[in-house]
Amino acid sequence: MTKIFLCTNGCVEGQLRTKLVERYLDTHTQDLHVTSEINDADTVLFYACGLTNEKESHSLDSIRELRGKMQPDAELIVWGCLAKQNPRAFAGVYEGQLIGPLDTDFFTSLPGANAISLDTIDHSAAENELTTMAPPSICGCNGIDLVTRVRLLYKRGIDLFSSRGVKRSPVYYIPIAVGCTGHCTYCSERPAFGNTIHSRPIEQIILEFRGAMKRGHTRFSLVATDLGSYGADIGCRLPDLLDEMLGADPSGNCSFILNQIEPHHFEAIYEGMEPVFDSGTIEMVMSPVQSGSDRILKLMGRHYTAGQWKALMLDIHRNHPGIRLNTQFMVGFPTETEEDFAATLDLLDPPFQLDELHIFRFSPRPFVPAARLPDQVPEGVKEARAERLLSRYARNCI
Repeated sequence: MTKIFLCTNGCVEGQLRTKLVERYLDTHTQDLHVTSEINDADTVLFYACGLTNEKESHSLDSIRELRGKMQPDAELIVWGCLAKQNPRAFAGVYEGQLIGPLDTDFFTSLPGANAISLDTIDHSAAENELTTMAPPSICGCNGIDLVTRVRLLYKRGIDLFSSRGVKRSPVYYIPIAVGCTGHCTYCSERPAFGNTIHSRPIEQIILEFRGAMKRGHTRFSLVATDLGSYGADIGCRLPDLLDEMLGADPSGNCSFILNQIEPHHFEAIYEGMEPVFDSGTIEMVMSPVQSGSDRILKLMGRHYTAGQWKALMLDIHRNHPGIRLNTQFMVGFPTETEEDFAATLDLLDPPFQLDELHIFRFSPRPFVPAARLPDQVPEGVKEARAERLLSRYARNCI
């Protein structure tokens, strides 16, 4: 009997893929057993994140940490995004086989596997079933001044008791697609997932949704690289899926978190989303604006203006005030000036108000076109802008 330990330092998508493989190994293989103790394992499967340079460094540090905890004769196998994003990063740290996040044939070809496709296994999971080795951060920032920290804690307290605040019951994650059709010049996910979308059939998603409801779950987060492009490859769209999910919940007790809807796709499907918004079941919408500067957005390869994104968010805020609004910013993109950054800060000013945000600092990853642009912004400037952006958000959100 071979004992296997699985872990990841990845995002929710990486955690879900790790859980998927764990389920497969536990139920569709002979002579393979998943263990929760690394020092009891014959094989360690580590899903490595490589989204940013910082994430890559953490992945390499995690490999060293895992080796220190493993049995001396145990085997380490690395898979996940970093395996495709920057395989050269492993030199001197890991010399074994590298497996991409979509290379599921590796698992079905293991000795003792019954060759059943991973597509037939439940892809969804509750948040308490998922774990990550990734270090915690606040809105994506590491260094936060005391005033900002106090304001964010105060906001969290308000949210807990507000009628439109964060709900307390656990979230159940349902992945609906992987990949993206965009050509963002900063994106490091394309080497891992390709430049196409792979949508899961509506009937599979509904089956997992019904199963989760039977187990008592009522809060659901739909997971995809871009929810807005869901179904483009199988002849449907996100509003079609949501309409089916609402129909599968006649009680109306469920709520939905729509995480990561690219603005240009959101604009294209927005009219079809109105009935879903009117249903009162949408808890949060996250649409990543990235920058308030149209010049920077164009260099990023984004297909919208800051004004178009803001118009969508304001329309939701005014017509559906119960929906929480969330976005993602990237600071320090090459050539970003103080004027460009000021335009990003302006997006946080009244009358507009975000409920949540996440801040990324541009990371010049291998194979990323923007890494070759002139006028790269110094790391210290990126960090300072991230802190200023979070400070402005904290000041305006209460």
